[in-house]
Amino acid sequence: MKYLGRLLCVLVLSSLIVQAHVTQANEIHANRVDIISPLAVRNFDPAMMRFFDPTPDSALRPYRPNLSFEVNQHYSTINLVDRLPNQQLLIDMELYIFDPVVRYALMPNLELSLRTPILLPSSGVFDAAIQTFHGWFNMPNGGRELRPNNSYTYALNHANGAQWQSKNRWQMGNVELSGRYHLLGNKAWALAGLAALKLPTASRSQGWGSGAVDLALGFVSSLHQGAYFAHVEGWLIQPLANDEAGVHYRSYARGSLTAGYKLWDRIAVIVQAQGGHSPYQSQIAALDHPPFLISFGLRGSTVLGWAWSLGIVENISQKTTQDISITAGLNWQME
Repeated sequence: MKYLGRLLCVLVLSSLIVQAHVTQANEIHANRVDIISPLAVRNFDPAMMRFFDPTPDSALRPYRPNLSFEVNQHYSTINLVDRLPNQQLLIDMELYIFDPVVRYALMPNLELSLRTPILLPSSGVFDAAIQTFHGWFNMPNGGRELRPNNSYTYALNHANGAQWQSKNRWQMGNVELSGRYHLLGNKAWALAGLAALKLPTASRSQGWGSGAVDLALGFVSSLHQGAYFAHVEGWLIQPLANDEAGVHYRSYARGSLTAGYKLWDRIAVIVQAQGGHSPYQSQIAALDHPPFLISFGLRGSTVLGWAWSLGIVENISQKTTQDISITAGLNWQME
């Protein structure tokens, strides 16, 4: 009986410890509205979209046991010529992206996500307005003035042989499978491990995919103190694409830093920086240059429990990023 009593005590204590861990995880991730998450933006340079580029996340975002959904819509304008008059890479387009995400928490500290982007590149309608805006502030046009307004081209003709040529029609993007695992933290701070798999679902011949899988591992650390919040995220990414004539593909790092302030209970203002290495070694600056973006935006929630976001993204590197893009998103979950 003595040993049975000790065994019962051990079982009870073990149960309490497990329950406390689950309760702590739930407390960490419950009641965390999505307005303290980063903006759901990333690099929309088509040549960079061939490979995995992380959308910043939060270690404090709830691990919801029910299906949750996120739909973001992005509109970008890109004009990029690597050199004139004999360019090897030319990108001149406006790009609409429909970007749905489904998430499901298998456990209180483990969540899986599926992202299935759909792309619509087009000749666009904003070239004249953008050139006028650049003229007001004496900003460079990046070669826009050398091509007809609202024309479309996306092509690589590398001097050593690598090629792709796109058409302005609906395209499937690269599907992403990802996981987020709670490692440490409490209600104010958390650390999560991240893993992702980019599938080769986008067209390789048209320059939207690499034709191979990308493997990625990362982390995100999040802090929420009063009205302030911040996120730091880092990734190491290994593309499995085979080299092409004149183009070598290499492992690369990406990261982001997000800072935000809750103006009210239901709205927050956010500033975000993202950047890292290029996966290319090609002797073409418009492929090899490290990309860097800065974003500004708002996140909010409604009385129905939905969350919304609005963001604007501006390039800093001028070579391997979109000129500018606008994002609008909605988040909701099944009860």
